[in-house]
Amino acid sequence: MNRKSSRSALFLMELILAILFFAAASAVCVQLFVKAHLMSQDTVDLNRAVAGAETAAAVLRAEDGDLNAALPLLEGAAAEDSGLVIYYDADWKPAAKEGAVYVMRLSPAADEVTAVTVERLEDGGELFSLPVRCHVPLTAD
Repeated sequence: MNRKSSRSALFLMELILAILFFAAASAVCVQLFVKAHLMSQDTVDLNRAVAGAETAAAVLRAEDGDLNAALPLLEGAAAEDSGLVIYYDADWKPAAKEGAVYVMRLSPAADEVTAVTVERLEDGGELFSLPVRCHVPLTAD
């Protein structure tokens, strides 16, 4: 009887160790999946920020850098002291300032350069920034 209980105790200990190993391995796998999801979301945000900034830059170039002329062409844009601003919700659709998650700012800088900056409002982190230089040809008056 002593020998039989010794074997069952050894089996029980081996079973507990196997369960602990699989629990640790599953915890590591869950952490990897969460990290991959967060990286995927960051990539989606960056791609949409780049697409929005490129669209705004194309509109600015078409209007020769005139922010007032670009205002009606940019969906959801509003004039601000420092230029134009567009607020976006979590699905990257233009939204009101109150429900916004992201913001794109078009602000004039020196030498006919306009900075297009996309930020996350939650932490104030900059997702993407694009300087836009518009060539305005000289005209003979």
